[in-house]
Amino acid sequence: MILYWLVTFIAFAKHSDEEEEWMQRIQNGDTTAMKLLYNKYKNLLFGLIVSILKNREEAEDCLQEVFTQTWENADQFDASRGKVYTFLVTMARNKAIDRTRSRAFKDSEKEDHIINDFTLTLEGEFNNPHEEMEFAERAKIVRNALNQLSEKERKVLYVSYFNGMSQSEISDKLEIPLGTVKYRMRQGMIKLRDMLVPDDQK
Repeated sequence: MILYWLVTFIAFAKHSDEEEEWMQRIQNGDTTAMKLLYNKYKNLLFGLIVSILKNREEAEDCLQEVFTQTWENADQFDASRGKVYTFLVTMARNKAIDRTRSRAFKDSEKEDHIINDFTLTLEGEFNNPHEEMEFAERAKIVRNALNQLSEKERKVLYVSYFNGMSQSEISDKLEIPLGTVKYRMRQGMIKLRDMLVPDDQK
């Protein structure tokens, strides 16, 4: 997944057996486990969705849809194929992009995407100041890493991740050769990986 390194770095990078246990409990209808999962990931997912939709109300609706589907289709999660946060981030991104397409959102009609502050939070009883500080610090590190990429590398990665465009579509949109798109994406991802991913996880 494009910008997988960015998203998973902002998320809690360490794999948690506890999260797998929550998913198993959710599969058995445990509402307490669902609340724990929501509490842990609502901020991350909301920030990601807002970055795509650029609309708080739409993002809140989409976030609700993500967790509703998680509750209803928890049995689709397979720990052997990936981690819980990857499962949730992939679902959130796909649903947000589906919404932009269903509303005929055309990115060419809007200003270029930037990475918004991933510490955006929802109002509610679960706000955690310590968690928000952690997200803010991680987001700062990621922004610093992104700023070290060339503008051309950042642009193709933004368009790919936040618009769900294929490399061919990016080539058409930015009016650059397909080979150039592939090269810029590959170089950008390699640089992000080197800056953000611990050596033992590469």
